[in-house]
This record gives sequence, C-alpha cells and structure tokens, in this order.
Amino acid sequence: MLKKTWRVAVVGCGSFANGVYLPNIEKEAPAKCVAVCDIIPERAKETAERFGVPQWYPSVYEMIKKCDFDIAIDAASIQAHHEINMALLQAGKHLISQKPAAPTIEAFDAQIALAKEKGVKFNCAPIHPMRFDLAVAQQLMESGAIGTPAYLKCNLAHGGPEYFQYRNADPTWFFEDGAGALVDMGVHGLQIVTTMFGPVESISCLSMITDPQRKVRSGAYNGQQMTTDKIPDEYLISLRFVNGKAGFVDTGFSQKASKTPQLEIYGTRGTISFTKPYMQNPMPEVYIDSDAIGMRGWITPQPWETVPEKINSQCCCLKDLVRAIENDTEPVLRPEHARHVLEIMTKIPQAIRTESTVRMETTF
Repeated sequence: MLKKTWRVAVVGCGSFANGVYLPNIEKEAPAKCVAVCDIIPERAKETAERFGVPQWYPSVYEMIKKCDFDIAIDAASIQAHHEINMALLQAGKHLISQKPAAPTIEAFDAQIALAKEKGVKFNCAPIHPMRFDLAVAQQLMESGAIGTPAYLKCNLAHGGPEYFQYRNADPTWFFEDGAGALVDMGVHGLQIVTTMFGPVESISCLSMITDPQRKVRSGAYNGQQMTTDKIPDEYLISLRFVNGKAGFVDTGFSQKASKTPQLEIYGTRGTISFTKPYMQNPMPEVYIDSDAIGMRGWITPQPWETVPEKINSQCCCLKDLVRAIENDTEPVLRPEHARHVLEIMTKIPQAIRTESTVRMETTF
C-alpha cells in the first residue's frame, strides 16, 4: 500500500514560516506544502514562488474555501492565532499552532473541544518536549545520577526581536498588548521547566521594563525607532511544582548576551547543565558526586541503551502530528500541556500586581 502524502497549508508567511517550516516540511514527514496564505498578499505570493508552492491566498477563509489540504500550520502573529485556529478546526483540518495558541484559557478550551468534536489531531509549539537533550536528562534523573532532583533554573532571553533577529517585517507588534516578551520567550522557558518537572502548583513573579525606547537593527525597518513602554520586557518567575520541586525562569527581551546555561537541574548528588544549542542534539553536561565510587566532577555521559530520538528542525512538530494521525495516538506536543503553560502566563500579571503567590487550576 502506498503511504499517504499529507497535504499541508501554512498560514502566515513571516520569518519563521520561511526559515523553519517551509524548508523542512518534506524532510520531516511524508508531506507536501500545497498552499500558503498571508494577510499581506505580496508576501504570500513571494513565499509561494520561493518554495514552489502551487497556491497562495490573502486570507485563511479563502484558503479553506478553495484549497484541498489535510494539515494546517498556523505561523501567523500571536494575536491572530485563536481566530485562525478556530476556523481551521471548524473546517476539520488537523492543526499545528505556533505559540501561544490562544489568548485565554477559555479560548484554548474551545480549541481543544472543537478538535475533539471534529475528530482531528492538534498539537502546539514550542517543540521542547521532543528535544534529545531533555530526554537524556529525564533518563539521568530517573537513574538517580544526580540523586533526588530538587530545583531548576532556566534562562530564556535575548535582546529583543528588533536586535536578535534579522527581520524584513515590522517588529513593532511584539511590544503590543497580546504579544510581548512573556508570550514570545517566556513560553519557551515555562514549557521547558514543565517538561522536566511536570505541572505547576503556584507561581510568583517580578517584572520590569528595561528599555522603553528601542531601535530596529536590521532588515527593511533598520533604524526605525519604537516606543516599547506598554508591557514588561523582563520577567523573573518563581514556580512551585505539584511534586514539591521548585524552579526559576528568567525570561525577556533584556539580555543582549549571556553565558548563563539555558537550563540547570540541581539534585542532592549532582547537577545537569545545558550549555549547548539544543538543535545540535547535544548530550548535557553532568556533575556527579558519588561516594560509592569515590568520585566527584563533571562528565559528558554516553548515550543510554535506549537512545532518545534526535530532532532535525523545529518543523519536527509536523512529524509529531503525522505520527499521531497515522497511529491514532496523542501527540507529544499535547495542547493540554500548552494550555497549562498559557495559564501560568495569564496569571503572571496577577502575581505581579498583587505581589503574591498565585495557584494554578489546570494540569496535563
């Protein structure tokens, strides 16, 4: 029997779609991109021509009406995700959503319920639960290599979209209500720590605006000045997990550079440190303090007997979704996990405003 080739449509033709999704669709799954759309028609047309995509559209609604496809990837701007996702799910399309998939828990619940009603699979970026290095760290913790894991620290920040990345699109929207450092960068840190330690019980947070005036440093808008004083660009988040462990996430658009590891996990007999870019599928570094063998020091572990799968691109979310469809299983990138991360983010303003600890209600 011939294996099905899945027809994929990409919504939003910005830098992530052009740089991550479209070059890797056929590499990650038995799939082919059949259409793209963007509210800026010229951008949709240029993207279609660049990647040899046969159809392009100026709106998701026109694409749903006129194009025959199986899977949609929502790579549009953050504020547009919920409307786009609901339209695609209502049309019975399997869906990959960029982060965050919705602005509120109620909206996210509606997406999850609609996906179940329509019998389609739905997963959500970021892709951290699929990472090789995090899977190795889980094996190390389960083996007792660092004793009892107690707490972790995650640093997930850069200097801002106008500074960190080359952009030909206006980055002003990153600093508007509904977007910002928390939902653009914090979502990564929060997904990483919940991947490692599970659901969060409560949070507290400090925030600040470090730079109320910014200048675009590359691309078509190079030199443009932006007023960026509406929402914080730096968050210091403390977390208590359901299992009693603790965590800290430093995230924002406030670090021009840093040598801090992206993640460190501290146990009673050692430390796991993540110092290398995760897309290189590195082994984490491990500090072991072992009375049994009379040894303490840093090591780079060798692969386990069961070696975790390595990832090739951030389009691995398509591989995850196709596997879930073909095997009728839950995806690794479950929307319930993304919903829990969203609840943390939506309750952070309350924690900041009240200077208090706020409890979570969702889990995964």
